[in-house]
Amino acid sequence: MSETKHFPTCAVISAIGGSLCCEIGQVYEVLGWMSGESVWTHQLPRVGREATPVVLAMHPALQEALDECERVNRDNWHDYAAKWVDRYGPEIAVPRFNRDQHESIDPVSELAEIVHPENIVVVQP
Repeated sequence: MSETKHFPTCAVISAIGGSLCCEIGQVYEVLGWMSGESVWTHQLPRVGREATPVVLAMHPALQEALDECERVNRDNWHDYAAKWVDRYGPEIAVPRFNRDQHESIDPVSELAEIVHPENIVVVQP
């Protein structure tokens, strides 16, 4: 069994469901911990797609929440967040990815696949 860590329920569902029902930083925390690396903004959708089957394998009941994510909007997200916490509890354990579950891609290289390299500005500290 792989190592697991508990995260707020809405953070886990937001990370794998594509509907934000928590602080965005919590999504970074979930996916960063699962992947073992810093996840950049443009990587969130891909890493979230990778995480979905992994989390569902551990918590198949979350499929109902993922189906509901399609109906979440800026007016009703609080209602869904409350429903999910009531249904699943305040926290959900998620496992780390194994090598077969996550593709580690250099963030700048991946960004260059999305936007033209001329539009990428890398800031050095």
